[in-house]
Amino acid sequence: MARESKPMPRFRRRPRPEKLSDLLTRLAEPTSGSVTLADFLTTVGERSFGALLVLLAIPNMVAGLIPGVSIILGLPLLLVSLQLLVGADKPWLPKRLARLEIPRSDLRRIVERARTPLQRLERALKPRLGFLTAPWAERLIGLTCLGLSLLVFLPIPFANLLPATGILLFGFAMLERDGLLALVAFAIAGAGAALFGGVAFAFFLAAGHTVRQLGFTGG
Repeated sequence: MARESKPMPRFRRRPRPEKLSDLLTRLAEPTSGSVTLADFLTTVGERSFGALLVLLAIPNMVAGLIPGVSIILGLPLLLVSLQLLVGADKPWLPKRLARLEIPRSDLRRIVERARTPLQRLERALKPRLGFLTAPWAERLIGLTCLGLSLLVFLPIPFANLLPATGILLFGFAMLERDGLLALVAFAIAGAGAALFGGVAFAFFLAAGHTVRQLGFTGG
């Protein structure tokens, strides 16, 4: 008798992880209350480093939306970048920072402004050039984000847009494992460093010229 052929086992496709834009929309849906950074980290799970970089960078890209937000969110950005640099498995925040509350009304305003560009960006992303998002590359990303976070932390109006954009792109590159986007983010980081370096150089030149003029006048 011929053996009955056994049906081939069916392999279920793993569900695609929830897009960050959808996750932020869901968090902002309730009409009252607030969201803490600890709540956000719990929601995103293993993708927390990239997601946290994006979450902390978005408000700094919407100039004037929340006054003083760069100073408030600058410290968490510094801490997250430093932990990426040292190769931590998951982000850690001091309890006081983890309990930092973002009112859902403010979060909803941020999401409404950022959702469309975020969705367009997400549709263009895909896993590629994987070596640029490998663990060793994440340390380089952490070092670069650390420098960008220092620029974001400076209380200079509108000057944090470029470094915040670089941090956001690094976050998405890690979320989607898109090495090409990481290259773009490195280019933006280089442009930001050159811009701030040029401004600082011009400032010191002007300060030196002023000191020489005052010294000459005083003599």
